[in-house]
Amino acid sequence: MNTPIDIQGHCEPAFSAVKDAFAANFNDGIEVGASFALAIAGRLVVDIWAGHADAARSKPWQGDTLINTYSTTKGMAAATVGVLADRGLIDYQAKVADYWPEFAAAGKQDVTVAQLLSHQAGVCGPRERVEMDEIYDWDGLCATLAAQWPFFEPGTANGYHAVVFGHIAGEVARRAWKASTGETKSLGQLFAETVAGPIGAANDYYIGLPEVEDHRVAEMIPVGGAEQLGTGLGGSKKRMSDALYCAMAHPPLTAHIANDRAWRAAEVPGANGQGNGRGIAKVYGALANDGEFEGQRIISAQGITEMTREECFRKDQVIGVRMRWSRGFILNKAELYGPNPDAFGHSGWGGSFGFADTEAKLGMGYAMNQMDANIFGDPRGVRLIEAAYACL
Repeated sequence: MNTPIDIQGHCEPAFSAVKDAFAANFNDGIEVGASFALAIAGRLVVDIWAGHADAARSKPWQGDTLINTYSTTKGMAAATVGVLADRGLIDYQAKVADYWPEFAAAGKQDVTVAQLLSHQAGVCGPRERVEMDEIYDWDGLCATLAAQWPFFEPGTANGYHAVVFGHIAGEVARRAWKASTGETKSLGQLFAETVAGPIGAANDYYIGLPEVEDHRVAEMIPVGGAEQLGTGLGGSKKRMSDALYCAMAHPPLTAHIANDRAWRAAEVPGANGQGNGRGIAKVYGALANDGEFEGQRIISAQGITEMTREECFRKDQVIGVRMRWSRGFILNKAELYGPNPDAFGHSGWGGSFGFADTEAKLGMGYAMNQMDANIFGDPRGVRLIEAAYACL
């Protein structure tokens, strides 16, 4: 007989069904440790966590526990670019080369920032063989990506920039910030100072984790048979397209890397954000509420409109399914993020996600350590989303 799971944190009575859904994921044996938070109209109404931070189930998941959120990080990077655009530092319609001249090489001179952010630049991953330490070398990898030919004519297709999205978006942000202020700051620093910090999320989501915080990070637990990024999307190199191979397996990215200190320390803003449900929900809670969370504004309502403007809706050349992209966010399709077709967010390999629904003024965040094999539609997330909307 299963011992009832002990859910910690805060849940307003009107949203008790969400807490029940969270508990059900544990009781069904599909969760080890997780956190979930829900913001409505710019404040948290649910902020809960439970389970264990390790596979041996010896360490309790705490209120400040962090976990790698893989591509959920892309939404944090896109929000950072959106904030800078709202301040007039970046123009979505401008050419990437206006900020980053080296990017004009090899036929990419006309790529716009909007195309870059919607995975239409054709820089799906490095064409050259790279090792993991080269992914951690920001300047070196950006130089490699700027110099290479795109995998398709920019603007004519979209191909998921699985690992490198945060580097190319972040390089635009870094250069735009330096041109405006004279200061050199990393994408992780810009995220902390312009997005997370003002709304009290800086301690709950990091892009580039300081070693002093490493003790807070839970152990990532892969699911058997899906321990490498891209599993199920092509298999061996012979069966993969060049774009898919370079995006997903160049170098091979395994789930176990999330447990490495070097990975956590680096800034890989397309894949290695360390956070929890609370941090994710605060960011999306602000974006769902005209840019404000608990009275603190990070972006204007118009800035959110521009950031979430649809750029393409077609079959992705890397992941093989139709994707509806705005300027860095997945726009809702097939009710991935609830019933509102205008909801937007980003999900991560293994199950984490965050999204905003501006109609309901709802922001949601979920992060866990037991990975799931579903690319979309993780049953744990589906259950939580359905429960939240049932409470509105």
